[in-house]
Amino acid sequence: MSSNDLLTIISEKFKNGENGEQVDGLTVIIDGKIKQIFDKILLEKGYNDYSEVLSDVIFNGINKMLEK
Repeated sequence: MSSNDLLTIISEKFKNGENGEQVDGLTVIIDGKIKQIFDKILLEKGYNDYSEVLSDVIFNGINKMLEK
């Protein structure tokens, strides 16, 4: 990916309905080069939707970061 590739993430605050605590919510815009990559992963790896791909991307990335 090049420096021209953009990832749009919108951050919002929500109130947890169970305990009233403020929590962060994130909306990720799947578009452009990111969409192309996600589409390829969907087809090649058998995911059902973008949320499954993003979940694995996040958890695999966290695990890699913790290994360092």
